[in-house]
Amino acid sequence: MKRLTYMFTALLLTGTVIFSSCKKDDPEPPVLQVFTFNLTAGSGYVSGDVILTTGEQFKVGINAFAATGYTLTNLLVTRVFNNKPDDVFDTTLNLSAFNYNYYNISLFEPGIENWIFTITQSDGSTIVKSFNITTETTVGPIFTYDQRILGAQQSVAGSSFASANGEVYNLANAKLNASLIDWLYYFGATNLATLASPDDSDVATVFTDGGTVSNPGPNALVNWSVRNPTRFKLIMNPVDWDAIQDDTELINLTQGATSSMANDLKPDYYVSFVTASGKKGLIRINSISQEEDGTIDISVKVQQ
Repeated sequence: MKRLTYMFTALLLTGTVIFSSCKKDDPEPPVLQVFTFNLTAGSGYVSGDVILTTGEQFKVGINAFAATGYTLTNLLVTRVFNNKPDDVFDTTLNLSAFNYNYYNISLFEPGIENWIFTITQSDGSTIVKSFNITTETTVGPIFTYDQRILGAQQSVAGSSFASANGEVYNLANAKLNASLIDWLYYFGATNLATLASPDDSDVATVFTDGGTVSNPGPNALVNWSVRNPTRFKLIMNPVDWDAIQDDTELINLTQGATSSMANDLKPDYYVSFVTASGKKGLIRINSISQEEDGTIDISVKVQQ
């Protein structure tokens, strides 16, 4: 009798195990819908590891397509240097397809930087693409011009300067060589001692060749065939002028040069510039005669 009881108990337990094993499984997690994301390969695009020079612009082509019934919701671009991530582009999307050319520039110092591109779909799934940019410094030669004297608008000295050859031109010769002229010097009532790009709106009202703004003379700036868009930036930090023997520092100092003039200049000021042809350089103000018929003494270093 005891033996039958043990057998019954064993069967009961076995039944319980069988019964428990037939319980409904937990629900499966939702299946993320696959979408596509690629970086454009080919000439002019960066899609994999590459070597660039410092401050060089590059382009990344982004092509992404959402799965049917879903949308792309976000693009995040992150650059990582020295283990420090920086989200440089983060934009919300609501698109089924996204084709975009993303532009940026390489580091201004040698090193390896990891670029990460993350696309997110509306179901929360993501695809990540990344590559490394190795930045190298390419040293270029420079021209150095010392003690160039430019006259203000009423001076007998020439007011126009060409960084390609270091020459100073009077207004008539400047018009004949307009494609070479990077800036003019004048002394204004408001701007005071000023170096201005030929395309600057204020300087055009100063150099009227004996005429007026409404009736300018033949060599007036508004009559030049070319008015080069040189851009300037006043340098606020100390500069070791004599230590600049190549274009490495010139490239660094000209970042952010966006003004068409540098005004209220004083001795020992430094002004960086970028010419219409993309040449980068630096001006040192040596001395100034503070009148409309006075002069400015400058030294210039510029890429060859």
